Amino acid sequence: MQIFIVPHHEIDGTLKDCRADEMVFYTCDSMKKALGLVKKSRVVRWSWWEIRSQKLNSIDWPEHVGYYGPRGGKLTKPPYDKCMEIFKQERSYESHNSTTTSAKSVGE
Repeated sequence: MQIFIVPHHEIDGTLKDCRADEMVFYTCDSMKKALGLVKKSRVVRWSWWEIRSQKLNSIDWPEHVGYYGPRGGKLTKPPYDKCMEIFKQERSYESHNSTTTSAKSVGE
């Protein structure tokens, strides 16, 4: 039996110490089901999916099928650099707003 393994890749950490992380979210018995789960999932903008296939109970490495964006669109390569940029912009924005909000609260 062929199975499809669906890892989710995401930039994680802090603004000064960030890295790509991955975790298997799903295993499916068809490519159609794997893509369906990817499309139904809600994930952060600085992430992407991968689908791999493997024969069940095999000692062989899973075969890479493809990379997919957060909404399930096919990608030619993992968007590591783009996701890193989005992550850093988001964390910088959050950091700036929490500092501004804290300063206002203290000063008022």
